[in-house]
Amino acid sequence: MKRSTLLSVVLLGSLSLSGLISCKKSETAAPGKPWEGDPSKPITVGKFTIIETLIDGRDQTEAKRQAENAITKHNADITAFVGLWSYNAPQILEALKTKSQEGKIRVFAFDEDPSTIAAISAGNCDGTFAQQPYEFGYQSMKYLKDVIDGKDVKLDADKAIPVPGKILTKENMEEFRAKLAELKAGAAAAAPAPAGSPKFAFVVNNSSDFWSYADAGLRKAGADLGIIAEFLTPTSGNASDQNRVLQNILQKGDFKGVAISPIEPDNQTEILNKVAETMPLICHDSDAPKSKRRFYIGTNNTDAGREMGKFIKKQLPNGGKLIIAVGSLDALNAKQRRAGVIEELGK
Repeated sequence: MKRSTLLSVVLLGSLSLSGLISCKKSETAAPGKPWEGDPSKPITVGKFTIIETLIDGRDQTEAKRQAENAITKHNADITAFVGLWSYNAPQILEALKTKSQEGKIRVFAFDEDPSTIAAISAGNCDGTFAQQPYEFGYQSMKYLKDVIDGKDVKLDADKAIPVPGKILTKENMEEFRAKLAELKAGAAAAAPAPAGSPKFAFVVNNSSDFWSYADAGLRKAGADLGIIAEFLTPTSGNASDQNRVLQNILQKGDFKGVAISPIEPDNQTEILNKVAETMPLICHDSDAPKSKRRFYIGTNNTDAGREMGKFIKKQLPNGGKLIIAVGSLDALNAKQRRAGVIEELGK
């Protein structure tokens, strides 16, 4: 068993495998479902009303401003916020502090942002759906190297390699934090591959603490696999900036493969295909199934949304009024998470 796989099992397995979700990728539901309407309009499903979905354009300052405005506008009507991207919950929590509503309005999160983890430990956030960005980084590099080495890569029916996730709460958070620290320490001690080793690009979609764990996975993969794993971030969260990153990769001509979390997959098909025609291209975190990418590595985001929906129903058995916050609904992971949450709340 490779060290990264062992760490993955230790990290989530020690927290009870019964909580892990299936990661077979699934599409959002068919047209006509409530989550496919105007996101600014209220949706009533089961005992819950989604007051609105805030879309901040991948701007963290805007995310906080929108949360503050929503608190001012709806205040007592808000039971909880649901942040779908890693930075959403931290910005919501800051907005609640600014508006003196911390602890009065519940917060549900995604990912392992340090502010979210601290808020869960302090009792100001009910829980988060934790992915494994470390494994996004490590496994992306492993499988890209397998491809160029001519090795077979086993995929599921949806051309995906699953990376499981789990709901984290105050009860299991400290153990999880310790394992995250262990992963980072191991990566920091890893020796870089020598110059001239095969080089691969790991392209992310924004600047967020979430990706620091993926970067740790890259550093460990570099040492274990004898490769150079380059972490690349667009200057903003815009697809045009990410496209420039891909264009630079093509112009340099020294990369052997690319792993990317596409910002607007439907609008980036041309550049994604251009990369895929030049070198192996895979997706991580969020998929671009219409492109020529080889496969996807990451969480089943629809099922992640469903797991969060189940958790919200457990925490709020009498229902309530929710506000969902996300950077964009152009990204497939955002669409799928939101759809999964709303679908499950209606059951």
